[in-house]
Amino acid sequence: MEKIKAIENHENLCWKCLESKNNIHKVLIPEMGYGSQFDGESTEIHLCEECYQESIKKNKNLWSMKEKDSEFSEYDYEQEMLDYIKELPLQGRQFVENEFSSDEWCVMSPQDWIDYELKILSHEKCNDYGFYSQEEIKAYEDRFPTCQHTINCEWEDKLKGCYCPLGSSGEYNQKVNGNISDECYGCKYYIKRDSPIKEIEGKNLGCWQIYMTAKLKAEEYAEMFE
Repeated sequence: MEKIKAIENHENLCWKCLESKNNIHKVLIPEMGYGSQFDGESTEIHLCEECYQESIKKNKNLWSMKEKDSEFSEYDYEQEMLDYIKELPLQGRQFVENEFSSDEWCVMSPQDWIDYELKILSHEKCNDYGFYSQEEIKAYEDRFPTCQHTINCEWEDKLKGCYCPLGSSGEYNQKVNGNISDECYGCKYYIKRDSPIKEIEGKNLGCWQIYMTAKLKAEEYAEMFE
């Protein structure tokens, strides 16, 4: 994959066509409240005259920043705005979603943000930013569904899940979900499943995790305390 490099000089730059132009529209997107994708986050988007006119070709009020009349805080054409931003070149999205964003979580350097989006940012840098690395995501997706040490769990309200004693979790019957668990990465206790997964009641999950952790770490604990 060819590395995409962040653009350092954004002066008179259109974030859509990535060309320097004389007449740049600076569209300010103020932060909104609960219910909006811009909840607590302001940003902006810079477009040349040609790209700006193209952006409002279907909806001349796209960048009006008018708020919807509803119980939740949301812009009138918020989804259209988000769709447009999503289609920007990666260097342009970096400006909108990272460098010019007021979100406190947007603290990545421009190049690191682009590398993260391309899924090539190093494991160490991802951890420095507090993000899951591709190595951690792959370990969870590969190991959790096949590990011998997970167990199915069901509560009285019929809520179900699957758990590892060391902290990983997923959907019932060892299916991964969007809640990535980093415990699978580098786990020295992983063993590929060779028997059916067991079932326990939700009320016993904590006790089972204590028991299994002690069982898996028995040798380590023996060296520490005997």
